[in-house]
Amino acid sequence: MSYVQVMIEHEVLSLNRPFTYFCSFPIQKGCRIRVPFSHRILMGLVIEVSETKPETSYEILDAIEAVDEHPLLNGELFDLASELSKDSVSSLMSVFKTMLPAAYKPASKAGGEVFETWLIKDPIPEDELQRLKLTKKQKEIYEALPLEIIRSKARKEFSASIIKTLEAKGLLRLESKLKTYQLVHQKKLKQPPELTESQRMALFAIEHGDHRPFLLHGVTGSGKTEIFFRLAQKALEQKKSVLLLVPEISLTPMMIERVCSRFDVPVLVFHSRLTKAEMASEYQKALLMDYGIVIGTRKAVFTPFKNLGLIIMDEEHDSSYKQDNTPKYHTRDAAIFRANYWHCPLILASATPSLDSYARAARGIYQLVEMERRISNTVSAIHLIDMKSERNIGGISVPLIQQIQKRLERKEKTILLLNRRGFIPVMKCASCQEVLLCEDCGIPLSYHKKEQALVCHVCGRHYPVPEVCPNCHKRNWSVVGLGTERLEENVRDLFPQAKIVRMDADSTRTKNAHEILLNDFEADGDILIGTQMVAKGLDFEKVTLVGVLQADAALVRADYRAAETTYQMLEQASGRAGRGRYPGEVYIQSYNPEHYVMQSIVHHNYLAFFKREMNYRHLGTYPPYIYMASLVFIHEDPTLAYSMADQWVKTLREQGVNVFGPLELSMRQKKSRIRILIKDKSIENLRNTCWQVAKKHHEKSRQVKLEINVNPMMLEE
Repeated sequence: MSYVQVMIEHEVLSLNRPFTYFCSFPIQKGCRIRVPFSHRILMGLVIEVSETKPETSYEILDAIEAVDEHPLLNGELFDLASELSKDSVSSLMSVFKTMLPAAYKPASKAGGEVFETWLIKDPIPEDELQRLKLTKKQKEIYEALPLEIIRSKARKEFSASIIKTLEAKGLLRLESKLKTYQLVHQKKLKQPPELTESQRMALFAIEHGDHRPFLLHGVTGSGKTEIFFRLAQKALEQKKSVLLLVPEISLTPMMIERVCSRFDVPVLVFHSRLTKAEMASEYQKALLMDYGIVIGTRKAVFTPFKNLGLIIMDEEHDSSYKQDNTPKYHTRDAAIFRANYWHCPLILASATPSLDSYARAARGIYQLVEMERRISNTVSAIHLIDMKSERNIGGISVPLIQQIQKRLERKEKTILLLNRRGFIPVMKCASCQEVLLCEDCGIPLSYHKKEQALVCHVCGRHYPVPEVCPNCHKRNWSVVGLGTERLEENVRDLFPQAKIVRMDADSTRTKNAHEILLNDFEADGDILIGTQMVAKGLDFEKVTLVGVLQADAALVRADYRAAETTYQMLEQASGRAGRGRYPGEVYIQSYNPEHYVMQSIVHHNYLAFFKREMNYRHLGTYPPYIYMASLVFIHEDPTLAYSMADQWVKTLREQGVNVFGPLELSMRQKKSRIRILIKDKSIENLRNTCWQVAKKHHEKSRQVKLEINVNPMMLEE
């Protein structure tokens, strides 16, 4: 008999508080529970259990039933949820739902676990066996059965009819258990390589550092992964777990392969392409695991650990570490919290650190460790191709075509990166210049030739290709722009003998597609074509040429991080060439080769880029010199959304808040979006202002939706 504090499943801020229920059954903090709420039965999460009846202004109702036998969240994760809720200006329940796998979300419609029926062979006295009068064959099979076995496996390996008989006689007990999946497989263990002088110095600096996070700034190919493994080995020897975060699903297969060929410990995987059942299986393994290695994308930062000894955040600069939907948290913040809780090292690693992180290292908030030389001691030659004067065929410059041909003749490999933020293929009427737009978002639709469909790359909606122009009713369509699908066609026309692998959002939709495509390219592929996902972390010895198309397209975006993201993408892409015995070359096609981003890339000079970009940030009062929040007001009626945003601009300015806007953004799902920006030198003041708006906005208008993004990674247009 106890009283429980329950957060109900709704994520709205107006219900962002616990409700008290009387509980007549045993339950623990961190378990899900079903409770009555406003004439409905809802799912909730227990956040406190007490024997003492609390004072409430409402009648305390009886909880209905416990959903879990054991807690899904421990005390540390509760503390982390509270911190992220406060920092991201979002409800506690929205954080809980983000933390937990889909099958375990505190939601009425949650589900997805897969159970298997097991046969349990309990000890039976000999005289009891004799009384049951088993046949010789039945007795042989009964004795041959293990103490526990999956029912379907037993029926297949032995005899279905005899197994059924043994069940009927009560010799085998049925038990339902969560199905487990073997997502990783142990490899033949490899001996660690000898460390270079640069690696030894970096390892020494980290092992003798203090409690502050480390920023490991190592050029591409400098051997950062080996540093990770040496530190991981030390943590594992102390029976502590290791959390290894990567920004993209495409990077998990290669990291899993390396980890499993190096460590003979449990390895768990978390990323969005796992099924609900697989994610639930991995989560349950994590709850029971004493120590091991967890590899995953953003979601993995919420893995429950018994004893965490090391956190590694590879490619720390990547925007994928920031969640797009509520709660809009950054993985780095969660990693810092967990590292402080466990008093363990946090390694933020990148060849192109975010300006935020490098600025923190410059101020001593992070400990800076630099690795300035590649293991191979080679640096890929960078060639800037001025597309204003260079002839091209199908978007590929003649010098790059010649270099690809050389690689094919030498049996070497090429990676072609198409900057997806540049021009994408859109349908345009050649007669009236009409461009087909998404009805929901108001942005140009992309033409997908293989599917013969028009696709919105924001909301994902598909449209059939119209026979005639809806404006002038003529049949005079033309496809403008270059996408990966069209680039693949052009490359096939130029090099019909080459084996081409395309890697983008369309080709990687299916399960394990990333791993299959990368294995295919490594085995006998000649040319890998892709978007930004091929620029990160890939390590193929025979890649000696990287070509970047539309390299400066992102520089024209009206976003304060446009130069930073372009620099990072180009430097990372350049690092894919010449990583082994073979020297590499990089050809970057640009319409503005004199730009300081391009010049910094040519000279591999991160510091020069950092200093110049920081100067622009200072002049424009942008992060990291200021903290910033984006508030977007959403409604079908643009006038209503704009009016609400404008009211808040006036209110905040009267309070002395530094606010900008309103500004109209592109639509989403047929709804208008109006944005205002708030800037403040104090992160606490900024969050307090955002919480003030969030709470009072709900009282003013429930019609207009409000989305708050504290420290946005980019500003939408």
